[in-house]
Amino acid sequence: MKQNQQRIELTQAIEAKVQRLDMKALVRLALDLKVSLPEAGGRTPRSKQVAAAHTGGPTEHVLVGKGIGRVLPAAEGTRRLDQITVDDDSTDWAESELAGAGEVVTQLKVARGTLDNWRKANKVIALRKGLRNYVYPLRQFDRRGPIGGLERVTPMFSSPEEAWEWLVTPNRITDGKAPIDELQAGNVDAVVSAAEGALDYT
Repeated sequence: MKQNQQRIELTQAIEAKVQRLDMKALVRLALDLKVSLPEAGGRTPRSKQVAAAHTGGPTEHVLVGKGIGRVLPAAEGTRRLDQITVDDDSTDWAESELAGAGEVVTQLKVARGTLDNWRKANKVIALRKGLRNYVYPLRQFDRRGPIGGLERVTPMFSSPEEAWEWLVTPNRITDGKAPIDELQAGNVDAVVSAAEGALDYT
């Protein structure tokens, strides 16, 4: 029973860490564990190029593994994951940056209907709270309303939560900055390209 619980805890720890890895770190982890890189349907050329880039081989070769390797103890697995991951405080966004619709319309001095229209047009990210209510991350607004570009980025993701997590997480495609900060700086096209690049690996 204890071993089963430890196995579950290790699996959860691994899943949490792996979700934060960028493509380069995922490939490095796959190489360390000697597992093959899966080829996503419809993206074979990109997969082959990624494999080749990290193995030094020609682009027509794809990495091939022989299983997952030996199972590591939980402590050793966690230690290895810690070496190739970093803690990201941006995952705390849900605890400190949300406001209800009433607070948002008061701060922006707009009608409730305006906020609803922004939400329906993907101009703002609204996170569900219960069946009918929404909360809004305040970081997506400036003094006049929502920052530009959200309507081009948000529909690329499967949920508002996924879109917002990507927007507040610094990544290498946006030079180590959070994409939301790049939107605030007016670099909409760069953020749209970064989102398209990120989705190539999902």
